[in-house]
Amino acid sequence: MLDPNVPTAVITLRGLEGAVLFAYHTAAHLAAWRITGSRVRWTLTATIKKADRFQLKQRPLQFTAPRIGGYWCWPLESVTVGEHELRATLGPPTA
Repeated sequence: MLDPNVPTAVITLRGLEGAVLFAYHTAAHLAAWRITGSRVRWTLTATIKKADRFQLKQRPLQFTAPRIGGYWCWPLESVTVGEHELRATLGPPTA
């Protein structure tokens, strides 16, 4: 269990390419994304290149982004889709 009296470091990750996936479907192609996170909470903010708003309402959704040697992957717990921006609360990274 996390001790609420111990401060946690905040990490920021940025990238130029990412996607939100529903099963094997690409629900959204993303650009200029940023993830801010700690041991307790992860938040995604991204510019939308292309989105299927129907698929973005489905669950479960995963955010993926390429990295050297593979991909990062986070489950989306909640998502808000604007005209050009996507914001989401993420679960802990799975890959």
